[in-house]
Amino acid sequence: MDIQFEKVSYTYQVNTPFSYQALKDINLDIKTGEYVAIVGHTGSGKSTLLQHINGLLLPTEGQVQVGDFYLSRENKRQDLKKLREKVGVVFQYPEHQLFEETVERDISFGLKNFQVPEDEIQSRVISALEKVHLSQDILEKSPFELSGGQMRRVAIAGVLAMNPEVLILDEPTAGLDPKGQQDIMNMFYHLHKTKHMTTILVTHQMNQALKYADHIFVLADGSVHMEGTPEQIFSQANVLKKANLDMPDILSLINRFNQKFDTDITYKRQEPAVLAKEIAEKLRENKRL
Repeated sequence: MDIQFEKVSYTYQVNTPFSYQALKDINLDIKTGEYVAIVGHTGSGKSTLLQHINGLLLPTEGQVQVGDFYLSRENKRQDLKKLREKVGVVFQYPEHQLFEETVERDISFGLKNFQVPEDEIQSRVISALEKVHLSQDILEKSPFELSGGQMRRVAIAGVLAMNPEVLILDEPTAGLDPKGQQDIMNMFYHLHKTKHMTTILVTHQMNQALKYADHIFVLADGSVHMEGTPEQIFSQANVLKKANLDMPDILSLINRFNQKFDTDITYKRQEPAVLAKEIAEKLRENKRL
């Protein structure tokens, strides 16, 4: 599903002393099957923007198009339930939304709410478990007996069971240790590639945006500050600094190394082991000079 924001602005508590404009004249396009990162400092408008994609918020001005759905103040009377079947959202700490007595009932809750046929629910639940790398022997367990990481995967399975065409990830690794963060992000990336979903990662972690995204939108003060490929975005350190964002760790390392040893290593999304070999080779060449 293509997603387009056209001159979108959003103001909270309009016509009150507490009104606050969170989005300002946003224009952006996300193509079907893209992996997009939306990055920005706290208060930049990231969460407000993503809530427009599944109709939780409607623009104060402008229009959002998601596939065949047109969302605006003038076009309110649409079946947003159908839209939300197609757009899945994994919020921060999704495990906090678990509430059913068993894992099976929790994963199937959304399916029943959207009136998926009973004979299809079981297969979807099992398929969703497989996608998050959990075994069927936990189906009859209480989700609250599971580890924190398992609880998060169960909550994610509930979103994936809906077979969304668009998957929004709102800081999905919040609260996880580095190993857990890597495992979850690799799982999402595998799903993105194998299921050909449009994936939108909302994050303040530049390392994740660099590693996974095809395209990045940088938000600052409710506006699109810059956009482009990861290579284009992270070649502009000074512009990022103005948006209160840091360079990804691996690029900071490469830049410092190149400056110190007058080398020309470039980042090509190579694995750390490959980059380490390149650095070692440059050090050997430097020693021979």
